Amino acid sequence: MKDRATATMGLLLVVMIVAACAAEAPPTLAPTPTREPEPTPLTTTYDLATSVWYEGILISVNRAVAVLDERGGPVTLELELANSSRDETELEAKIWLVVGDTRLPPTRESTIPPVPAEAEVAAMLTYELQGISSVDTASIEIGDAPYHIGIVPLTSAGGTAVTLQPAELAFSGEGAAGDLEIDITGGVRRWDLPDWSEELPAESQAITVNYDATFTGGFSGGFAFTDKNVALRLADGTTVPPRSDGHSQSVELIGPGKTKRGLFSRFEIPASVAGTISFVVIDGDKEHLIPLVIPA
Repeated sequence: MKDRATATMGLLLVVMIVAACAAEAPPTLAPTPTREPEPTPLTTTYDLATSVWYEGILISVNRAVAVLDERGGPVTLELELANSSRDETELEAKIWLVVGDTRLPPTRESTIPPVPAEAEVAAMLTYELQGISSVDTASIEIGDAPYHIGIVPLTSAGGTAVTLQPAELAFSGEGAAGDLEIDITGGVRRWDLPDWSEELPAESQAITVNYDATFTGGFSGGFAFTDKNVALRLADGTTVPPRSDGHSQSVELIGPGKTKRGLFSRFEIPASVAGTISFVVIDGDKEHLIPLVIPA
């Protein structure tokens, strides 16, 4: 009887425990947190269609495409580079994306190939932005100080374009010093040295004067025409000889009574110079000044 009573009490205890467990409230599950939606990048295309003349290369800045959200993102830039010279060339200048005070280089994977002689190449550069959600006020800048810098704004809010386009100059006039006569036929103003694939410093401009030269004397040995026979004289009285770089001055032996056509002299003068200057014809101690006008 004792064993039966013990078994009965054990059974009752198990029933009570089960009942107590069943009476307990089910545990409350924590709500699943709501995931913040990912930002949706906005794609903006900027059709630029602007050309910059730099280091003797015509750089067509065609299009920029920005895929940005509040965290930033990539901006791609589409370019074409044209080389009109007879030698292969390569752009040395960097091409920057400038957003406010931030000056961004392209990614390491972005490269511009060499440009073959008298040919064109295409290039695409990528810029990775951090924490910048818009480039509406940005600009593309080609080059760095202390040299000239080409500028292509993405929109009108980004400023004014600086293309550094060469300008034909309507130079004309004639004059003689001693036995040398010069007839000026035109000129060009540039900010680079295309035959050297170099950009000039920002404080300089290159002025090329084109002319025909005649030796009016009778010496049978002719006239040895060199850079010693021409110069520019600025308004402040400064006399500037042609650049002594081996590419900037015609050198000819002109026979008696003969004319050499299509000659030129290239001068490097301050970029601020405009207005009337003089082309100096020199034969020994004799000089003649031909006035020229550089537009502002």
